[in-house]
Amino acid sequence: MFTWKGFCAVTILATACIARPTSSAVFEKLDSVPAGWVKDDSTKLDKDSTSITLKIHLMNKDMGKFHELAMNIATPGHAEYGNHLDHETVLAMVAPKQESVDLVTSWLESKISSSKAKIAVQGDYVTVDASVRSVEKLLDAEYSIFLHSETNERALRTLEYSLPATLNGHVDMVQPTTFFGLQRLRSTIKEHHELDDDEMGIDAVQAVPGCSGTRITPTCLANLYNFASAKNQTTGLLGVAGFLEEYAIKADFTTFLNSYAYFSNKARSFTCTTVNSGTCPSSPAGIEANLDVQYAGSIASTVPMTYYSTAGRGQWLGSGTNTNEPYLEFLTYMLALPADSLPNTLSISYGDDEATVPLSYATNACNLFSQLGARGVSILVSSGDSGVGDACTVNGKKSFTTAFPAACPWVTTIGGTTGNSPESAWSSGGGGFSEIFGRPSYQNDTVNTWLATDTTHAGVAQYFNASGRAYPDISAQATNFVIVTSGSARSVSGTSCSAPTTGGIFQLLNSGRIAAGKKGLGFLNPWLYGTAASGFTDIKAGKIGGCAG
Repeated sequence: MFTWKGFCAVTILATACIARPTSSAVFEKLDSVPAGWVKDDSTKLDKDSTSITLKIHLMNKDMGKFHELAMNIATPGHAEYGNHLDHETVLAMVAPKQESVDLVTSWLESKISSSKAKIAVQGDYVTVDASVRSVEKLLDAEYSIFLHSETNERALRTLEYSLPATLNGHVDMVQPTTFFGLQRLRSTIKEHHELDDDEMGIDAVQAVPGCSGTRITPTCLANLYNFASAKNQTTGLLGVAGFLEEYAIKADFTTFLNSYAYFSNKARSFTCTTVNSGTCPSSPAGIEANLDVQYAGSIASTVPMTYYSTAGRGQWLGSGTNTNEPYLEFLTYMLALPADSLPNTLSISYGDDEATVPLSYATNACNLFSQLGARGVSILVSSGDSGVGDACTVNGKKSFTTAFPAACPWVTTIGGTTGNSPESAWSSGGGGFSEIFGRPSYQNDTVNTWLATDTTHAGVAQYFNASGRAYPDISAQATNFVIVTSGSARSVSGTSCSAPTTGGIFQLLNSGRIAAGKKGLGFLNPWLYGTAASGFTDIKAGKIGGCAG
């Protein structure tokens, strides 16, 4: 049982009474440290001199009504189809209640001295800049430094935190707390010239003009996917998301276009825009970043392209410095862009296991994706490169491993294929059924048909949530893409190849519509599962693996 003290602020004009709790309850808790992370007791943490920028998300009102409108806007044949919203309209629909703002700011002011913290309210977020010690007292939490066993990155996190019960229904997320960050989705990179076709270990793509052995280039893809004769487009904007200090290099982009682009006008470049204090250096070359811009950009002919270099890893850097996890920062930035600066298509090749992402974080990020789609952005996300995962258990129960944001129902998730005799599922491509997001209505018929007719899943039905959002939505080539980094050609595989490839193709469609005086496609999935289905090849060969076979 909780007890409260009443707090009254008396002015000449009015008296306002706000309940203040004297105790709190655990709001979010991890049962164990996420896989790959261990507590680092060897690193000293000065909790008084180290600061944290805490993001408190206020619960959006009418999100259900907004989702209904967003789905109508994306559904061909509906009266609202294509009526994309501006930022102000989106904010007005989902803005938090003023009561939520008042309760949270009153709580903060009662717990943290103004001389020891900075508190700011913007939209549906309250931001608090304070010392670790102050934040620990605020959240009844204990922060520690954790070390990632593979990357040696350090993160300042807690495994649980508490909030006053009076904030239930008003706050739905506080970070950085229990979320350890998203990682890039990319397989091992090997030098292209060191490998011959036999060493690639992939079925050859030989039946398509422009495809040499197992090597994939834009010319090969243009012939394989029938866009070699597409009209050169110049309108619209293509966006590529960049994180984790992955830098796209313009000199490498130029070399790649001169060597491998399928279209004649190769004198194009791209714009690098910084987000969350990111940077755009001329080196070092990021293999992920170069892959993304080289394929998305070369396929989209001469449509302008922006690479969004977003800083932050949610990482402990030592000496009292702790950086913020950048994903929500990026999505919030994108959502606030004016219509003429918003990309029509956005390719994202970063994610992590769904089980490592707190429900509150996943829900808020997915809601932001829905808002971007309603603003007219077609969002394409890699499905992952680990099949159904390496283990057969998640959080102690039998389960395949699923990915985020691939499992969000408001993005178009791109899986991987390989070969052309026939084109088949790439065995390492990510896929599955979300454990946290229910199946959206637009894929009901497709998934129900698969569940009723497929003969391969009966023996593993206990390992996946058949009522969850199924992914990937569509797939594209994912193996042995030739890219250029630091002036040299390399070969790379992964659904990080599939997503920018598909992003470039859909930008051609978006740009064609815009040039014809129409609106861009926006959120794609209701259209993809409906009238657009006949435009795709059904991949019936191959399978994804994992989970010890």
